[in-house]
Amino acid sequence: MKRLDNLFRKMLIAGSAVALCSLPAFAKDTFVPYQAAVTADSAILYESDDTDSDALVTLSEGDVVVLLSNEQSGLQPAAWEDGDEVITGYMDMDSLAPESLGQATVLAESAVLLNEADSGSEVMDELAEDAPVQILGYNDSWYFVQVGSQTGFLAVSEVDADIVTNARLNLRTEPNTDCEVLTVLPRNTVISPEQAEGEWIQVTFEGQTGYVNSRYVDATEDCVVKDPSMSTGQAVVDYAVQFEGNPYVWGGTSLTRGCDCSGFVMKVYEHFGISLPHSSASIRHCGRAVSRSEMQPGDVVCYSGHVGIYAGDGKIINALNSRVGIVYSRVDIMDVVGIRRML
Repeated sequence: MKRLDNLFRKMLIAGSAVALCSLPAFAKDTFVPYQAAVTADSAILYESDDTDSDALVTLSEGDVVVLLSNEQSGLQPAAWEDGDEVITGYMDMDSLAPESLGQATVLAESAVLLNEADSGSEVMDELAEDAPVQILGYNDSWYFVQVGSQTGFLAVSEVDADIVTNARLNLRTEPNTDCEVLTVLPRNTVISPEQAEGEWIQVTFEGQTGYVNSRYVDATEDCVVKDPSMSTGQAVVDYAVQFEGNPYVWGGTSLTRGCDCSGFVMKVYEHFGISLPHSSASIRHCGRAVSRSEMQPGDVVCYSGHVGIYAGDGKIINALNSRVGIVYSRVDIMDVVGIRRML
């Protein structure tokens, strides 16, 4: 999911989660971008928020766009990848359906569903502990969620979904900075909240239960690792390489009809009973880290906005781009930012 993840990452820096060279002028500072699929036979990406404006591209049912507004009606700003180009315009919300990143539950004893990603915004509903929500998008402070027919915002500390530290972070005995530090969590540590207390989140790390400050964690998609049934890394490679030459499709998850980079890794590992998120950024936090000297066939090689599966002999098998599809590439095709072992 290379292009899509790049777009979200830039928006995270600007106050949300994938990467235009610069944010479009129509995007609000508080929006949380999310993916949506075309549900009509065809849908137009317009140049402006007027159906009389020029049609930039006509999309087909199942195509996935990134929405740059959290408004749920009318024409709203959206981004679409056409080959190596990202096109921004406006799409009719009636022709789109949000793509869920997964289900989570309310962590706090009670939580308020807000109209905007702002603690001072209108309260839409009050949700009880363990109430189910569908996560549509996220940034370092807010989830954009769907609850029944409603969409709105919940604070990260109020939702029971995996989080990842964005800095070296103290795990404290109490929810304040005056207490003892149990240990220091490394950057990019994936942890699961157990309960929330204001801006503090209770977690357990390596057998020690304590509190971390929600300002120093980011929301991430679930990384659920199932029983790999004694699969080997070489078996993963042997399965993956049979799809060499198949097409790259941005947002796709079909190993035969087309997939993007994270969709390729996700579907290959799904065959071995391991569930990974459809996001190269989130895959970087799954499994366990290994060094380059320890790298073995089957390990997932992570880049900035891209992932592939190490095939041995200094090569990866990956869904590279729309021009070449699923191919072998050199490990050093880009700067490696991490290697993850899923088995």
